[in-house]
Amino acid sequence: MNLKLPLYQFILSLFAICFLEKNPGTDKIYDCLSTRQPPGYFILNIFGGKQFSGMNRIRHTWFLILLGLLAVLSGCGSQADKPPAVVVSAEKEERIPPLSDRKIHRVDSLLYRVLKRYRFNGTALVALNGYPIFRAKMGFKDLHSNDTLNFSTVFQLASVSKSFTAMAVLQLVERGYFSLDDTVCNYITDFPFDNITVRELLQHTAGLQNYMYYVDHKWPRDKHITNEDVLKLINENNPRLNFRPGRKHYYSNTGYVMLALLVERVTGKDFYRYLKENIFDPLEMSHTIAWNWEVMDTLTNIATGYTRRGWRYRKFDHDPLDEVLGDKSVYSTVDDLLKWDQAWYCDVLLGDSLRNEAFKPTVTTRGRKYNYGFGWRLKERNGKKVIYHNGLWNGFTSTVTHRVDDGLTLILLSNTNAPVASIVRQLNAVLDKELKTDK
Repeated sequence: MNLKLPLYQFILSLFAICFLEKNPGTDKIYDCLSTRQPPGYFILNIFGGKQFSGMNRIRHTWFLILLGLLAVLSGCGSQADKPPAVVVSAEKEERIPPLSDRKIHRVDSLLYRVLKRYRFNGTALVALNGYPIFRAKMGFKDLHSNDTLNFSTVFQLASVSKSFTAMAVLQLVERGYFSLDDTVCNYITDFPFDNITVRELLQHTAGLQNYMYYVDHKWPRDKHITNEDVLKLINENNPRLNFRPGRKHYYSNTGYVMLALLVERVTGKDFYRYLKENIFDPLEMSHTIAWNWEVMDTLTNIATGYTRRGWRYRKFDHDPLDEVLGDKSVYSTVDDLLKWDQAWYCDVLLGDSLRNEAFKPTVTTRGRKYNYGFGWRLKERNGKKVIYHNGLWNGFTSTVTHRVDDGLTLILLSNTNAPVASIVRQLNAVLDKELKTDK
């Protein structure tokens, strides 16, 4: 039991012990005491037990009088006595299931069969209007030790991490640190290109070469690396741009690494810490982190990445590239990612103007249109809008797919290179068929 109880809970516990000890309904009081619930919660739980009779009824009447007085007094306490305010997001509201129990059970069974067909190893979630209608955990977080995974097991998100980088950048735009069309070199003064904008990094139109080549060939595998080190490698090797910024769309991990560095330079905070304070904590994503030694050394419930060769799986060892942030290396769970998905469709983290900007396709200076926004891919499916991103890195595959017009969210996290795009297509086929029928 938590000993730091509010005053009214302490008095209630004493009163319950002294006067209601023998009543069969009072065990509910003890169940509530350690949860720091308000007085009204105690009333509901106490009356949920058996009826009082005889002398206990008299005692119970006095208990209710005292309880009412305490409820009034507790409402008049100082702000410090009240629970801390938390962000109210869609998943915090009381939810009514969008489908009947029978329908949810059927959908659950059919979706599970799809995962079984693919020998899926990981966790999966499907939500309708923010309400989970399917959750599954299958297999092991470590295939060699046969440690089973659970819903708290964290997975490397790979390129799904780019959506977090985009959100961090857009938050800083909204707060006035810089604008989307500012040149990056104004804030990263040793950035070697003076004609690349923040927007071009977000949309993969900057023309930067792939930094991974330099890390793979010119960085010791036993040496730690940071985003600052990546910039030094770029400067030391003096690479040319692949094309003039803005003219083409070419998917670039380097651009998102530089965006994470931009966040660090203008805020003075490590990128992983910025994400924690401005995204993970406000959304109560308690099982989500960005890579850093401080946490990784103590993290135990984490999946290990494997790739399959025939019937055998090969384990991926630690790679210095894991330590580079912005393009990957956010670790999370399906439940936390549902919170993340829902946050993009309300004003919890960002105003609607910039959120809408993030979901607009890229248009190059040549007028060509590409279905990529800021950290999200865009497409239409049967004439309906879909916003998604997949990830692939060192045995981990992931997807967060949001069918906007249908209110459906599909999240898959695997540590055995599961073909998430194919699995999502099969899951969608089931959902299309089942959700057409009566709910």
